[in-house]
Amino acid sequence: MDFEIPQGADREYLIVFGVAAIYVATIPRGEPCIVGVTRDLGQTFDAIRDNWAWSEIACAFWVKDRETAEVIVAEATEVLPRDPEGRLAVRAEFARRQIEAVAERSKVPLTNHDAAMSRVHAAVRHVQEKINEANASGDLAWFNSAYRSWRIEAKKFGRVMSYAEALARLRRAVTKRLITLDVINLDADLLPGIFPDLPNETAENYVDGSKKPVLSSRTRPRPKPRADGSGGRGISH
Repeated sequence: MDFEIPQGADREYLIVFGVAAIYVATIPRGEPCIVGVTRDLGQTFDAIRDNWAWSEIACAFWVKDRETAEVIVAEATEVLPRDPEGRLAVRAEFARRQIEAVAERSKVPLTNHDAAMSRVHAAVRHVQEKINEANASGDLAWFNSAYRSWRIEAKKFGRVMSYAEALARLRRAVTKRLITLDVINLDADLLPGIFPDLPNETAENYVDGSKKPVLSSRTRPRPKPRADGSGGRGISH
């Protein structure tokens, strides 16, 4: 399949950026098809394949946010016929033209998936280059020191994190700052969002002299079991 599914750092960038994809998925013969909205094309593609094994994503457009994307899809598919499984009983090319026509009438810019991925690749590469340069020059000494300290403390609670995962967390923090502030900053003020909080060690209960676990303000309470339900039409994330 020629369609590129965003993965790894590319997927992270798109999710942090907050954009949404309008996609058209179909089986190889082109009909029927599925038109939907997602912020995670990979997860959505897997879900589609779980239901219809031979499906593939024929095309996708990116818009500024999910709400805008859902309005376009609702209008573009409102009068189209559906098959017994809820898929659109039209060819993927026809659905694509419907989406483009609605977006044009609504004056909503659509960014072709290939063009979007090209921009994402460039941005991700730029962020990674800056991280590599900072690491080589010693400007990431604060990060490496923080990682060693966190790892030592985390072992006491059976927690682990590889250096590669820590770097991925740093990359996400730098990417978010690039998107929100249009700057690449590798200063230590990024630290709070990189390493997960750890609980304090067991302390004495000085009220009755016994030793009991004392929860600190940084200790996350164990969540209570709950039953979740979900509804809605289509497959989206």
